[in-house]
Amino acid sequence: MTSLSTVYLIDDDASVRRGLGRLLKSAGYDVITCDTPEAYLALPSYRNPSCLLLDIRMPGMTGLELQRALHETGRHPPIVLLSGHVDAATAEWAISEGAVAVLSKPVDYDTLVRAIELGLARAR
Repeated sequence: MTSLSTVYLIDDDASVRRGLGRLLKSAGYDVITCDTPEAYLALPSYRNPSCLLLDIRMPGMTGLELQRALHETGRHPPIVLLSGHVDAATAEWAISEGAVAVLSKPVDYDTLVRAIELGLARAR
């Protein structure tokens, strides 16, 4: 991992953004947080290599809808999905559409870092 590795953390829960943001920064990642998928899409530019750490359930556009929208526009950033309520069908669909991993909250630190590193390896 290098300082050029960016994680876009997209979650509607401010406490999750703060906690995971601090955790990821302490692991050496550059972290950019967004409270909605729409806020991520409105960013003026995107850094590479990067990985999205994306909540599945959010008001408005969901994480799965963002994943679909990115694919429709030809952008395929590596995505690690997080949710407090993951079902097998959702996880299977997300993986079949290219997600690196679908993880349950609260997430284990080592599992999270392995998934992000796998995503960053795909981005390189």
